[in-house]
Amino acid sequence: MIETPLQDSELWELVVSRDDQGAFRQIYQRYWKELFLTAYRKVQSKELAEEMTQNLFLRLWEKRREYQVQNLSAYLFGALKFSIIENYKSQVVRDKYLSYLHENKDDGVLNTEHAVLFGDLLDAVEKGMDTLPVKTRQVFRMSKMEHCSVKEIAQHLELSEKAVEYHITQSLKVIRGYLKNYLVIALLWMLA
Repeated sequence: MIETPLQDSELWELVVSRDDQGAFRQIYQRYWKELFLTAYRKVQSKELAEEMTQNLFLRLWEKRREYQVQNLSAYLFGALKFSIIENYKSQVVRDKYLSYLHENKDDGVLNTEHAVLFGDLLDAVEKGMDTLPVKTRQVFRMSKMEHCSVKEIAQHLELSEKAVEYHITQSLKVIRGYLKNYLVIALLWMLA
């Protein structure tokens, strides 16, 4: 008798309801290569594409009870697209900042320290954002990086304004935790 492979929805139900690592492994094997190749085509870096793909599956496992996934394939490729966009945006911010430093250099040592500190700060924000659920991350990005109003975010994401405010509050709590060490370092650096 030939055994029919389980559908995505059946595998996902096993992952969520029973913490079934075998079902998760099947999802991983079913989608890893295609997700990796998609990421690689966009970012043109094997290491970065691998990291994005691995982080996607890591977050999926860690947040499996929080995510309400209706279509696993659409969810995975949507999350990957969001991760690629985040990577591009952070790279643009880094490039603009480094360009600014290059144009306004006074003291090479000071600018180098400033660039390193800024890079560390961006990494801390990104690490904090990576821990957020997808919807909370979207709200944070739109609010704090794209400067959208609560009303605009609510309309764009089809949420209530109260839900948007909740997501902003939750994201700020997490991000502050990642930034508190860098704020002390930045303060000491500015006072030096």
